Amino acid sequence: MGKQEGLSIISNSGLGREELLSALTGKLTQERDKEGVIIFVDMFGTSCWQTAKKVVAEAGSHGNKNAVITGVNLPMLVKFFSHRQTLPLEQLVPLVKQEGEKGIRTET
Repeated sequence: MGKQEGLSIISNSGLGREELLSALTGKLTQERDKEGVIIFVDMFGTSCWQTAKKVVAEAGSHGNKNAVITGVNLPMLVKFFSHRQTLPLEQLVPLVKQEGEKGIRTET
């Protein structure tokens, strides 16, 4: 899909809760645009999710539109990168969620 503009990656490796909060807040401030920011987190309920949720709630109290998506899989990311330039956040988030759910299958 080529180089992606406006993409930041933050690892929590070696970071405490406050350091993670500071890193995420700083990135969100740098990357914020009029359409909002989507934060992808690997697992629901983890310190990364809790921190992202806190940052998004705080930004929302200032009128910024942002979202946190957890349980990330490759189909979700492909859908996101394929449509992030053409869809507003309000349409993109449910589309990415739907694609992630479609990407989960079991065969026995």
